[in-house]
Amino acid sequence: MTNIRATVVIPTFDHGPLISLAVDSALRQSVPVEVFIIGDGVPEAHKPFLHELAAREPQVRFFDHPKSSGRGERYRDAALAHAQGEIVCYLCDRDLWLPDHVAQLLALLQGADFAHSLPLHVRDGQVLFFPLDLAHPAYRSQVLRRGNRVPLSCAGHTLSFYRSLPEGWSDTPHGLPTDWHMFRKFLFRPECRCASGVLPTAITFPSPPRKDWPPQARMSELQAWQERIVDPVQRQALVLQLLQMAIKARDQELAAYLGRI
Repeated sequence: MTNIRATVVIPTFDHGPLISLAVDSALRQSVPVEVFIIGDGVPEAHKPFLHELAAREPQVRFFDHPKSSGRGERYRDAALAHAQGEIVCYLCDRDLWLPDHVAQLLALLQGADFAHSLPLHVRDGQVLFFPLDLAHPAYRSQVLRRGNRVPLSCAGHTLSFYRSLPEGWSDTPHGLPTDWHMFRKFLFRPECRCASGVLPTAITFPSPPRKDWPPQARMSELQAWQERIVDPVQRQALVLQLLQMAIKARDQELAAYLGRI
């Protein structure tokens, strides 16, 4: 493959058929990408699909590993040694991207080392937003010290800056969220330039509130969102709706902040 603009990392363990929709959204990107599916103890029953997918799609590679003690962090680091993209983007195996997600991160990372799209979660039938501007020292300090506000599927960074870090993906200390542990390695470095996107190009579906859902219910939820994303008219209406909701969420957070000072 030539002219690869981004390496897409999709860690996976046991979300089964949901990953088919996640991968599809990665392959629909408006710029050329390579897709690294990084297995961390994938059940044997799910492996044939992933091997077949990698054989069918030249952009896709499946890295099959036994279950690690954590979330396969070291597997991610090892895979990135083979990356060819200018940037690295992450996609959870149960999330979806709009077709211009990677293009947006590429634009943001022209002047930054770490960036993200508009952070949001779909939860309990609602869309929750996490207003954030990592270019502002106060927000950067908040993420460093209080907790992560950037879902994995929203995040990206340049490959060159990742390779300059003293340590990349590594085993997460007990009690810390995996993504936050990695992202802080960027944010702790003063020379790391950060950028926050304002467009909703990644739709995230966190697992904890869905832990009791049957597999078909989760698949049906993603399929309904995928239909809105794939159709250009529905996608435009979705983006406008999400932007309006995000502005309201930002204003509410700002009002709460002003009320505390």
